[in-house]
Amino acid sequence: MTFTFENPGTSKSYTIIKKELKYSVITLLAVVFSFVIHEFSHWLTGEILGYKMGMTLNKAYPVSGSFTQHWHYTLISSVGPIVTLIQSICAFLLIRRDHNKVLYPFLLSSWYLELLSGVMNFRHANDLGRISETFNLGLFTIPVIFVSIHFILVYKTVLREKYPFKFILWTFLLILLFSSTWILLNNKFHIVIL
Repeated sequence: MTFTFENPGTSKSYTIIKKELKYSVITLLAVVFSFVIHEFSHWLTGEILGYKMGMTLNKAYPVSGSFTQHWHYTLISSVGPIVTLIQSICAFLLIRRDHNKVLYPFLLSSWYLELLSGVMNFRHANDLGRISETFNLGLFTIPVIFVSIHFILVYKTVLREKYPFKFILWTFLLILLFSSTWILLNNKFHIVIL
């Protein structure tokens, strides 16, 4: 009986695992980037308007507990989703230009975070839900518009790039895992970034 041992550096299964691990790390970075850039844009806008702002993993807020003017709250609420949409558009355009699958988590995570935020409006009005109510458009009008725009970008990318269902599902499950972990960490430990 003969046993052969492959060099792990050249084996096909090792290469696949290495690629999957690298893609998982990139997806984690996409989720973290999406959360941080969204919340940081709220924080920065509040600071520019003269508030002392705080920021956790999943929330930016005035340290005093409230805003002095309602339009400040509306403006600060709008900047996060706008930055998330800009991220989505940039990822869409870069994928279109370079056909680089590694950028797909940045596009899909943007859509997922806006979808999650829209669904959470059932519990408590989030950024776009508050803005929608401010303009008497109902709680879900603006969130549905934003989620739809994100979805169109994802859908067009998937069709154009011909991503297989397994790749889309794997990316989505990673985003779901990483974003859920991020939110749970924030809820349990209230990790203050700024």
